[in-house]
This record gives sequence, structure tokens and C-alpha cells, in this order.
Amino acid sequence: MEARRHRPSFRNRGTTKCRVDIDEEATMSWRVANSLETLRRQLDARFPGRSLAFDGGIGDEAHWARGSASDHNPWYGPGIVTARDFTHDPAHGLDIQQVADQLLETRDPRIKYVIANGRIATNRSWQWEPYDGPNPHDKHFHLSVVADPLCDDAQNWSAPVLGETPDDGGGDGVVGNFVTWGTSVNVRAEPRVGAPVVTVLSGPTRVLVQCQTHGDTVNASGHTNDAWSFVPALGGYVSNIFIDHPDAWLPGIGEC
Repeated sequence: MEARRHRPSFRNRGTTKCRVDIDEEATMSWRVANSLETLRRQLDARFPGRSLAFDGGIGDEAHWARGSASDHNPWYGPGIVTARDFTHDPAHGLDIQQVADQLLETRDPRIKYVIANGRIATNRSWQWEPYDGPNPHDKHFHLSVVADPLCDDAQNWSAPVLGETPDDGGGDGVVGNFVTWGTSVNVRAEPRVGAPVVTVLSGPTRVLVQCQTHGDTVNASGHTNDAWSFVPALGGYVSNIFIDHPDAWLPGIGEC
């Protein structure tokens, strides 16, 4: 008998799992990206008792009908939802415009786009533009994260409103926030040129560097360097030659 696709409900009232209506013939496995769950926990801790009235993870039927056009649907990877909504609750101190503005200022590489109060800002320009969607997002703000391994990077989000002050030592307002350059850049399991390749960066990629160490010397494009950066979201090391920064040893990044 053919299984019928079921559609889960949108609102999850602030929990990591939302209710899913299923029949006896089909089940569905999904989860919210770890980076978004980290932000939820940070907001819960910073604004105790905040309203969850318009919080949401997985999409309703209207979102479901849009397929991969909506990040509220679990279309990425093994059923990962890459978007979450957070409720405007100034009575408890949570102003969605303040949070959205400060997240954009960090230029965190996990961000794909943010929507709040009739405007949208993407990681292409980091600037607010008019949003013409049917929902103005004035009761909540929407955060979509990138559909790549960075979406599951569970490092804390850095913004003053969350109780942390961004450090500009690493670039773009977040410690460890860098951009690679070049094509077909290998990410290796160890800081050695002969170590297994865990993934390949097809082009320039934003990465969050956790630490750096000395390893095998790499020569490329007239440069020589033995420093390697560890990127947790990628599960391996990238030669610092391919980190777009003038210093061979990245400033503000500790040694592994």
C-alpha cells in the first residue's frame, strides 16, 4: 500500500520538537538545525519567561506546499529545518528588531537571511531591503541559516543583546569568522597534506575557525605557510594559505 505524505504542524511553542500528525502508514523524521536551537536557548536564557506565541520551526501546510522554496521545510540533508521564528515580546525585553539588527552586524557565516518588520536582509549584502511577502513578520522575526554543514555549528551566537560583546579580532565582528579563497580547496582530517580529505570547498566559503596549529608546509600561488585552521563545522583543517587574510597566523585565534 502506498504511504501518504503527512504534513506536520508549524508551531512548536519553543521546544525542539513540534507535534507531527501521522497515520499508521507513514512517519517523518526531521529536526531543527543545531545553530537555530542554540539561538533559541540563548534567547530563553537572556529573556526568561519570553512569549513563545509566534515561535516556530517546521512549516504548516502553506509552507509545505512550497517545498524547498521554504526553509521551514526539512528539505536539507537528513530532514533538517534551516529556519526558525522568534516572538516579539518587548514586555520581557525581547525586541525583534534589536536582535535582528545585531545578528546582521555580526555577519555570522551561518546566516542566510533575516526577516523582520516588513524588511529582509541576506548574506549577499547584509543590508535591509523591503520585503513583499504576505506576512510582514511584525510579531516575530525569521532567521534562515545556510543549507550546508555550518547550519549545525552549535557555537553561541555573538551579539550584545545576548549578553556577549563581539570581538573584532577574527574578522567581520565574530572571532573566527573568515572567508576562504580559491576553488577545490581540500579540508583534511589532520594538518598534513597527506591526511584524508573530509570535504572539498568548491569556491570561497565563510568559515568559523575554532583554533589553529602548525603542520605540514603548503605552497600555493607564491605563498608558503605551515599554519592550519580547524573548522568544527567542516570536521577538519584548512591550510591558512586559503584563508583570505594577510597574516599567515590568524589574529585573535588561539592555538589548538
